[in-house]
Amino acid sequence: MPALMMQPDLSNLVVSGPVRNAARTAWQQHGWPGPRVESWRFTKLDRLGARDITPASSLSPTTAGDGLAMAQGMGAHAIRIINGIIDPASLEALPTGLTAGNLHDDQDAQDAMMALAPPDHPISNLSMAVMSGGLVLDVAGEVPKSLALIFEGDDASLSAHPVVLIRLAPAARMVMAEWHQSAVGLSAPLIGLDLAKKASLDFVKIQTEDSATSHLSATGVLLAEKARLAGFSLSVGGEMARLETHVTMAGEGADCQLSAIYLGRGRQHHDITTVLNHDIGHCTSDQVIRGVLDDRARGVYQGKVRVAKDAQKTDGQQMSRALLLSRKAEVDAKPELEIYADDVVCAHGATVGELDATQLFYLTSRGIPEANARAMLIEAFLIDAIDSVEIDSLSKILLNVATQWMAQTGLTSHGD
Repeated sequence: MPALMMQPDLSNLVVSGPVRNAARTAWQQHGWPGPRVESWRFTKLDRLGARDITPASSLSPTTAGDGLAMAQGMGAHAIRIINGIIDPASLEALPTGLTAGNLHDDQDAQDAMMALAPPDHPISNLSMAVMSGGLVLDVAGEVPKSLALIFEGDDASLSAHPVVLIRLAPAARMVMAEWHQSAVGLSAPLIGLDLAKKASLDFVKIQTEDSATSHLSATGVLLAEKARLAGFSLSVGGEMARLETHVTMAGEGADCQLSAIYLGRGRQHHDITTVLNHDIGHCTSDQVIRGVLDDRARGVYQGKVRVAKDAQKTDGQQMSRALLLSRKAEVDAKPELEIYADDVVCAHGATVGELDATQLFYLTSRGIPEANARAMLIEAFLIDAIDSVEIDSLSKILLNVATQWMAQTGLTSHGD
C-alpha cells in the first residue's frame, strides 16, 4: 500500500467494488483541498505535507486508555477500533437490538454510506477508498445498553481510516459515545448515521487524540420524519482537528440538536464545521458552540443552515461564543444562512471576547484566588452548553473531560 503524503497516489491501491473504485477515482481527481477552497480556508493542511504516513492494514496491540474507563463508567458496550480496524472480539455479545455487519462485503451498505457522507469531501473519498476497517451497525427497538465506539492506535507512522455506518430502524432508540484517543499520524474516521421515522439517537463525540495527531473526521446524517438527533462534540486533543458534520432533514418533524465545545492551548488548531440541510418543512435545528483558547491556539466554527424552497415552518438556530485567555489566541467564526423559503424562523450569531473583568473583580474581591475565579467563570461558560445534554451519563463525560483540560491548563475552581 502506498505511503500517504499530502496528495497520496492511490493508483496502485487494490480496492474491490464500484463504490470504493469511484471513491478512489474522486480522490485522485481532487485530493486534499487547497487554500483557495472556501470551506477550508481557515484550516490549511500544510501540517500533513511533511509527514510520511501509511494507511494501517492490521490490528496491533495497544494499551487500553481512558476510552474503556469511560465505557465502563457509563455501563456501555465498547467496540474497539484500533488503527482504524475493528477488533472482532468487541463485536461479541452485543446488546439486544444491535447487530453488526462487515461493510467491506456489503456493496449496498457502501452505497448507503456514500449517500450519507459529506459530498465531494476528501475524507469521504479517501477513507472509503482506503477503508482500514468497515462496520455496519443496525439498531432496532430500544437498545437497553449504551454503545461506546473507542478509536485507538499508537503508531505515528500510520493513518487510520475506519468507516462506520449506523442505521436506526423506525422508532429505534440508542445512546452512544465516540471516544477518539489514538496516537496515529492521521485519524480520518468516516461515520454515517441513518435515522428512520421516529428514531432517536443521543450521542457525544470526544476528540482527545495525541498532541502530534491530526484528526480529520467526516460525519453524514439523514433524519426521516419525526426522527430526533441530539449530538454533542468536544474537541480537546490533537495537533490539528477538524470535526465536520453534514445533516439532512428529509422528513417533516425531524429535530436536530447539534452542539460542540472546543478547548485549545499551545498551537492547537480546532475546527468545528457543520452543514444543516432543511430539505423539507416543519423541522427544527439548534446549534450551540462554545470555545476556550489559550496561548497561540486557533479555533474555527463554520456553520451553514440551508433551507430549501418550500421548506416552510423551518426553525434553524445557531450561536457561537468563544473566550480568549490569551491575546495571541485566534478565533474565526462564519455562521451562514441560505434560505429559499419565506415562512421560517432562522437566526445566527457569533461573539468573541475575554473573561468579564467585572465578574472576575467581584470574585477576587471576596477572597477567591484569581486562578480559581477564572476557572469558575470558564466552567460556567461551558456548563451553559453542556446542560443541553439530557442524558446524565453523557453530560458527565463532557464535564469530566472539560474539567481535566482546565486542570491541565492550571485552572481549578476548587482551590485544591
